[in-house]
Amino acid sequence: MSILLFLSTALALTLSLVREIAKRGEDSLAVTVWKFFSYYTTLSNVLVLLWSGVITFSSSQAVSTFALNANIAAAITFYIFTVGIANYLIYGWLKLSFFERIADLFVHAITPLATLTYWLLFSEKQQLEYSLVGYWLIFPLSYALYTILHGKWSEFYPYEFTNINELGVKKVFFNALALSICLLIGATFFIFIGKVIGHF
Repeated sequence: MSILLFLSTALALTLSLVREIAKRGEDSLAVTVWKFFSYYTTLSNVLVLLWSGVITFSSSQAVSTFALNANIAAAITFYIFTVGIANYLIYGWLKLSFFERIADLFVHAITPLATLTYWLLFSEKQQLEYSLVGYWLIFPLSYALYTILHGKWSEFYPYEFTNINELGVKKVFFNALALSICLLIGATFFIFIGKVIGHF
């Protein structure tokens, strides 16, 4: 099953990158690729790709053990699952071409659902720990910090709520705080669900 997750995620990223290159406008190829990897959606899909790749192909017991850790597996699943939910809540109304819709479907629906399915069926859950939930914020907060810093230099903000130039520091800080609280609550609930499922 992990090989299917790896292959579907690789396909999702490929289709999404091709879509971005096709509509790049005046941006160079290098800038287009950089912008592509500036999206939280892309990086979350990359995390799934690396995680499933390690599970599938790694010959190192230490690396495989780390990837199979209940808390690592759950955190990565949570990241990509929230990507799917947030996208369809915020951007689900956007009109896209057929190819854009297919690419969007892969990164925002198929990868999240495939990852969730793998986690539900194959990942260990009884060792999930509430005490580690704070660490789940490292990835999203690191992303937010990176986005804000490079945005001041490049004037490119992948998401409107991180745009300091338009919203100001206070508004962006409030957005980050609100998002962090939502993620903490969501992650805690995700751990709870995992522990309940793990008993069956």
